[in-house]
Parts: sequence; C-alpha cells; structure tokens
Amino acid sequence: MVECLLCTKQFSNGLSFQDIFSFRPLTAPSICSHCQQTFNSLVEKPTCSSCGRLLNEQLVNPCNDCQKWENDSFTNRALYEYNSALKDYMARYKFMGDYRLRFVFQSELSQAIKQEGKIVIAIPVNQTTLRTRGFNQVTGWFANIKYYDVLTPITTTKTVAQSQKNRRERLELKQPFELIARAVPVIKDRDVLIVDDVYTTGRTIRHAADLIKVAGARSVTGLTLAR
Repeated sequence: MVECLLCTKQFSNGLSFQDIFSFRPLTAPSICSHCQQTFNSLVEKPTCSSCGRLLNEQLVNPCNDCQKWENDSFTNRALYEYNSALKDYMARYKFMGDYRLRFVFQSELSQAIKQEGKIVIAIPVNQTTLRTRGFNQVTGWFANIKYYDVLTPITTTKTVAQSQKNRRERLELKQPFELIARAVPVIKDRDVLIVDDVYTTGRTIRHAADLIKVAGARSVTGLTLAR
C-alpha cells in the first residue's frame, strides 16, 4: 500500500513482486484511482486542431479562439482539460511549491514528449520565481528528457502573475522572452517542441514560438499539460 499524493489515502499501487524485482523501469501510479478520475484526459477525444481544446457540439474546429490568430500555423496539443481538479493541482504544485506533485504527471508527460521526437524547449520562469519556488514547474515533469535552455525572461520579476490576468490582459502581453546567445545553432533547421503547463489564450507560448521561428527552426509546435 502507498499513500496518494493528492488525497493522502492509502491505495494499492498494483505492483507485484515480479515487477519490483524485474529491474525494468517502474511506472507505478502516485495517486489513487479516485483522484485520477477527477482529471479529464483529452487523449482520444475531439479537440481543436490548433490549440488542443476539448470540442463539443457548440464548438467548431478550429475553435473560435484560434480563428482569431490570423496567418498563424502554430499548433498545440494538450493532455488534459483544465478543469477544477487540474486547477487545484496546479495551485498546490506550482503556486504552493509542492515539488512532490511532479510525479502525478511526470511519466505521462515525459512519454508524450518522447513520442514527438523533436528537440525540447521548456517555457522558462524568471529568477525571482525560481528562487522563491525553487523549481520550474515544467521541467519538474521531465523524466530523462533532454531539453535546451534557449529562452530567458526579459524581466527578472513579475509585477502581476499570469494567473491573475484576464483574457484581454493576457492577449496584450508583450514579448516576455529573448533568445540566449547560443540559441541559433541549437534551433536552426530543427523540429522544435515547446512545452508549457497550461494553454490559456496561447499568447505566451506563441511569443516563444515566434522567437524560435526567427532563429531558423524548421517547425515549431507546442505540448501542454492542460488546455
């Protein structure tokens, strides 16, 4: 029996003695089945081809939000819907800094990244956030993933957190990143995957994609935990 990282209840991780002593990498669940069911996986569900948003009968493809991005070929894939359970998880992991919770999605997100077969760039956090929280919430999900630090925030602090901004304020966000000096040799003529936590309006990840395209990437796509 193990303790669920989210609700702290005891549950069976489903591993046998044969699994434990097989010397193979183990992917035992870190949360119980009840907590897992509170997250809405988007795998094999109809989603917007541009942003990864869950579609329903009222939403067209691409969704209305994506139709406003004129002449933009950038596409993003999301693994989960940003529902109340995911929002609570992000509050504990990202904003309260509970680093243990990286294990909840680490295996799944890392596997999705490997399936893409592209060079990986994570959306960076500023130095103040890094000192306060102690980690980048995106790279915390990486398990044996090689990634490149080619973007850096222009400012070292945030006056207002992204989570506290409304949609209009997010869309008006000015370019928050710049390329580091060694970025071009890494990016040029390569297929690039940008990884972030939550796709909300798409402004932040598109700012990153714009810089990477200018640096000569052959293609740029996005992968987020949630949309």
